[in-house]
Amino acid sequence: MKAELKNKLRNLLRILLFVSSLAILFFLLRSIGFDKVAEVFVKVGIGGMLVLACCEIAENGLDAFALYSSLPGRRNFVRIFASHGLGSLANYLIPWEFGELVKTGLIKEVVGTQNSIKGVVIWNYIYKLSKACSLVSMAVLSLFLHFFMPDEYYKFDKFLIVLLCTLFVFLSYFGVMIIIKLNISVKIVNVLKYLGKKNADELMEKAEKMDKDLNLFKKENPKDYRKIFWLQFFARYASFFTFFFCILFVGFNGYVLSTLLLLHCARNLGNYISALIPMKLGIGEGTGYVVFAFMGLPGAEGGLVSFVLRINAIIAMSLVSGLIIFKPKKSE
Repeated sequence: MKAELKNKLRNLLRILLFVSSLAILFFLLRSIGFDKVAEVFVKVGIGGMLVLACCEIAENGLDAFALYSSLPGRRNFVRIFASHGLGSLANYLIPWEFGELVKTGLIKEVVGTQNSIKGVVIWNYIYKLSKACSLVSMAVLSLFLHFFMPDEYYKFDKFLIVLLCTLFVFLSYFGVMIIIKLNISVKIVNVLKYLGKKNADELMEKAEKMDKDLNLFKKENPKDYRKIFWLQFFARYASFFTFFFCILFVGFNGYVLSTLLLLHCARNLGNYISALIPMKLGIGEGTGYVVFAFMGLPGAEGGLVSFVLRINAIIAMSLVSGLIIFKPKKSE
């Protein structure tokens, strides 16, 4: 009865958070003006949404292929592609990276539970490094382009702030690296064993294998490690092109490439912070508003662009997720 009550309260909290996020989104869009929101979508049009959806699917495809490369056996790319899309869709709507659990649950039907956990952990581990490197490269590239394409909106002090904040993204990578090096899975099972957990010896065997596999992945699979890194790296540039075309389609075309690259970096940094907030809808749009205002641009434009990008991502990932109907063969 107590467990049932906890589940009810947990579900009620999720509903309240979702309703709250909708309310935040509603008030943000109302402050911008619903007429402006409608005008932006008219400007983008069906053709523009198709282009944006293709860019989003390309980004997901690169990330899915990176996940495919991290999985033992590497069976059924279509299933992995769809699973990654469904996980990404969940991450766009539900906080705290819930989509990673969705991906793991779906992929285990292809490669088994332990291999699916291992693959998703490796993917996320390398992702933290590849994303940090891609954002740093974009920030540096933006400064380089600024010398050839000067822009009144591009400020060197803002570049330094964004660059320094981007360097902190590496901390998440080093944090995960330390966790893996410390064989944290074995330590957790040791605690469970001390607390009298049943089947602790079986869990210990699996944990030891998991920690060993994670620690040795780069050494034993250097080609796969590099492949995953570069696929994720260029997936972030695919994300930038989605942002670039969105700016172009909505008619905010007074900015040059250097400013857009720096804006994209700043948006990604803002999303790192907003990921700590237990809501998704409205928070990302608010982040876009703040980032544009920080760069000395109209905040409303940032909110509108972020809203268009979210709708586009939901549409694109819904299409990709539809491939989940193709059932995989069970792993042996």
